[in-house]
Amino acid sequence: MASKTEIFNMALSHLAGGKDVSNLETEQSEEARVGRRFYDTALRSTLADFNWPFATRIAALALIEEEPNSEWAFSYRYPSDCLNIRRVLSGIRNDNRQSRAPYKLAGDDTGTIIFTDEEDAQIEYTRYIDNPLIYSADFTLAFSYYLAALAAPRLTGGDQFKLGEKALRMYAGELRRAEARAGNEEQVEEAPESEFVRARE
Repeated sequence: MASKTEIFNMALSHLAGGKDVSNLETEQSEEARVGRRFYDTALRSTLADFNWPFATRIAALALIEEEPNSEWAFSYRYPSDCLNIRRVLSGIRNDNRQSRAPYKLAGDDTGTIIFTDEEDAQIEYTRYIDNPLIYSADFTLAFSYYLAALAAPRLTGGDQFKLGEKALRMYAGELRRAEARAGNEEQVEEAPESEFVRARE
């Protein structure tokens, strides 16, 4: 598995850089300073852009109060490690547009709130993970491309050869491949036939 330094050196390679950094967290070169500036932003964006299996978690929400307003039955605290809520669990594994549990995000003086009508609500979400030893190979590659795209203008003197744009295209391609691979590793229940289809039969 790659370290933070190795991931950033991959990003430098995408920009045709001839110099690696020896330690991203301590080195004082221009490359390392730029890497530190963009690393966490690129990490959070890459995690949030896809439902990566290694970063997916299902957890119960912490209740704030019942009947917090006239529209919702419950309010819950947004998890501190959550980057993107994928769904509030409805009790139906094969959720569709009609069965998904509705929710709304808001805020208070403490942070973000989740309003929903689900009692004892649980969510499926993408969590923030700052440990590269846990990352999958496809995530690491995608992350390195996005990091390269953010760093390109600073490290290439304005990116006259548009290496950042190329890195973004490669990033989008890696997300599509990751989605295909993730789909091949899951067995999703088939959606039940609609009443209209059953009636015709």
